[in-house]
Amino acid sequence: MNIREARFSSLDLETTGLDPYKDEIIAIGIVPMEGLRIVTSSSFYSLVRPKKAKMKAIKVHGISKEELEKAPRLEEIAQKIRSLLENSIIVGFCVDLDYSFLKSTLRDFKAETIDVVKVDRFLGRFLGERYLNSPDLDSLAKKYGLKTPFRHNALADAFITAQIFQIQLLRILKSGINSVDKLLRLLKEPEQPII
Repeated sequence: MNIREARFSSLDLETTGLDPYKDEIIAIGIVPMEGLRIVTSSSFYSLVRPKKAKMKAIKVHGISKEELEKAPRLEEIAQKIRSLLENSIIVGFCVDLDYSFLKSTLRDFKAETIDVVKVDRFLGRFLGERYLNSPDLDSLAKKYGLKTPFRHNALADAFITAQIFQIQLLRILKSGINSVDKLLRLLKEPEQPII
């Protein structure tokens, strides 16, 4: 499939920790993209009521206990999440962690993923662009000329990630890579030469 016709979804989760089998999702943000266009009107954000509230972890995200008590359980919004992400390539910042949380909850869910950090390294190695060794989302956004006024909110972070990815896609297309399959292959095997 051509990159310009592909469906991508920028995903960001806020969680109570880093273990997808012990910790829980407390917020989810999804920003859909159709090729080179961010579809903000179809964005999705929800807080998620955890089974066990780890207040120390929750406060890091600026979410109150009261907000979480009013939020739906993940099971209540699982179908909505599924419908937004199906037939889509999931894009994220260090996306493997968020994807592992989704997989532990939506057990039979499968999707291709693209990590904007890996794309940045790919652009650096193969196109001679400067890349950051261990970037955080703020430094990656700054590199691409983006401001990050609202952080640690799942929807805001998903939107920033979508913007970064759109800039990266333009550079990828400019290099002559037009196919999603080729891009996915090159990102999985970054040492292979571009053919």
